[in-house]
Amino acid sequence: MARTLTSGVVQRADRKVMALAVVFALIAAILIFAVLSSSDSGNKAAPAGNTVNVVAASGDISARTTLSSDMLQIVAVPADQALSGSYSDAASLVGLTTRYPLSDGEQVTAGKIGETQKDDDSLARVVPPGKRAIAIAAKQEAIVAGLILPGDLVDVIAVFSASGSSPDKAVTILQNVEVLAVGETAQEPIPPPENAGDATPGSVRLGQTPGDAGPQPDAATVTVAVTPEQAQIVALTQETAKLWLSLRPRGEEPAASLGESDLAQFGVGP
Repeated sequence: MARTLTSGVVQRADRKVMALAVVFALIAAILIFAVLSSSDSGNKAAPAGNTVNVVAASGDISARTTLSSDMLQIVAVPADQALSGSYSDAASLVGLTTRYPLSDGEQVTAGKIGETQKDDDSLARVVPPGKRAIAIAAKQEAIVAGLILPGDLVDVIAVFSASGSSPDKAVTILQNVEVLAVGETAQEPIPPPENAGDATPGSVRLGQTPGDAGPQPDAATVTVAVTPEQAQIVALTQETAKLWLSLRPRGEEPAASLGESDLAQFGVGP
């Protein structure tokens, strides 16, 4: 009989322990769920102060497409993910033309679009800050047979005629200058970006090559962007020498270290 009573007490004690274990397990599960839910909520809700609105494509857009309002959307992105040259106002981009394709959801930046010619087509709109536009008188053979286009980069070479004991000589007076216009065909303006990042004045191109630009062998002038000091050099040199333009390749290329060139090495000259 004593054994039976003892066995019953032990069984009741075991059931209490199991019940307590179940209760503690439930409490632990609830606490873990609460912690995970709080963590997920914190990851999804970014502080409003850390986001900015940018204009993005609302679908795939081909190059040379005129933008309409239904092609654009405003999306909120973390401030550190807003691309340099992006925009926050979609309305200001309606009517502009894409220079390159845009993918669905891609941010629209100044490098991807170009402005169509509107009421104000002044060349001053594409002259970079700190620069001046100056025209160089040129004949077909001096402007690479008229194949230079607005937006190209060129070197300017001055050829001086022999004088006294000085032979004919050629000197590169400018390197890596941007062509703003050839004849009356000028670069098309690009609206300035709203999120320019760390861009310094003059480092952001304000114009682009027009889509319909082509060779102009009969163009009488080529207009380039130079510093005020370089503008003086060009003006003075045009009075005493013939200027030629040498077309540079696309992309970055360092300036070459050049001196004067003459024909003395070929036995020609005074």
